[in-house]
Amino acid sequence: MKSIYTIPKLVKYDDVSKPWFVFFRYSGKLFRYKYGINYIANLKKREAEANIICDALLQKLKEGWNPNVPDVVNNFSSLTFSEALDFAIEKKTPNLGSKTLCGYKSTVKFIKEALKATNMTKLLVADTKRIHIKLIIEKTKEQRKWSNKSFNKNLGYLKAILSELMQWDIIENNPAHGIKSLKVGEITAFTPATDEEVKLIKEKILAEFPSFYVYIISIFHTGIRPEELLHIKLKMIDLKKSQIILPPEITKTDIERIVPLNPFLKNYFEEMKLSDYPDEYFVFGSKREFTNRGLKKDLDFIPGPRRLNRDCASKLWRKLIIDGLKINVNMYSLKHLGANKKILAGVELDALRELYGHTSKMMTLRYAKVVKEVNRNQIMEKSPDF
Repeated sequence: MKSIYTIPKLVKYDDVSKPWFVFFRYSGKLFRYKYGINYIANLKKREAEANIICDALLQKLKEGWNPNVPDVVNNFSSLTFSEALDFAIEKKTPNLGSKTLCGYKSTVKFIKEALKATNMTKLLVADTKRIHIKLIIEKTKEQRKWSNKSFNKNLGYLKAILSELMQWDIIENNPAHGIKSLKVGEITAFTPATDEEVKLIKEKILAEFPSFYVYIISIFHTGIRPEELLHIKLKMIDLKKSQIILPPEITKTDIERIVPLNPFLKNYFEEMKLSDYPDEYFVFGSKREFTNRGLKKDLDFIPGPRRLNRDCASKLWRKLIIDGLKINVNMYSLKHLGANKKILAGVELDALRELYGHTSKMMTLRYAKVVKEVNRNQIMEKSPDF
């Protein structure tokens, strides 16, 4: 009978700065373990300890150990905080979107740099307290020169990562809970363009890259995120019902969303003659044969078989608007601009919340600052006399 596991082997280097690890396969799945061997500076001692780990793992496998089911008592008692973060990321990866996963991994990378700076690389996860987390996260803020907003975002990621360790019974309590977020002033990163700037933006894009125009006004009209727009296929658009159906796998909330097409945007989609292309084509796709030769106005942001990356849109916006027109507004601010215009036109906040797929009114308010002025005017104009 063929064995379901391979013999544990050591991957080693002459350079002590390179991480060593022991690996084997179980039912075809690769497993790697370090168990703190990389904290041993002496090469001979490190190799001796690693060989002991190889023998111990082999013995456990022979005794019927299944590495897919962690033995928290034996495996994690000597787990360092740094190694625990890696474990949590590994377990969370299948349930995270690519962008969120990138954020989590960046947070872990920064935290590890702070662990070195605070001489806590050997800190065991079982011994980690809130005071340790506070010292580590504050050192990270100092090293990365985080704003309060960035601090809060990364603290949130760290709390979620540590919560994963609780799910695996590696820790009983989340040591990051109770650490307060820092005060953040009013967000100005997505300040919308002025009416005069909008006029210049329209003229610039229509003159130099007209196919990009429908993409950016789709952000304005629908509130669909730039990344989500690039995933939309022709089969998701129903011009007869004037709607776009966003499946769960492309939305940030993992929930299907039906987005209405207003007459202005629908007219542009009709002019694109979407019915002439296969249903599997991306609405804002590419027909370029080579992906490394720059964007072309006749081959990109048109119905095509190849999906464009989010960076393509960002770089084109920067080239045309930020660098070309010297207008320092973010492409994503078009969503905020659309929210403001809709509210001023009389669209209710609940309708806007449904359109944007928000779970709360407070989230929608972040995208529609002009609602404060609308509320203020209503109070001034409609308040009754004594």
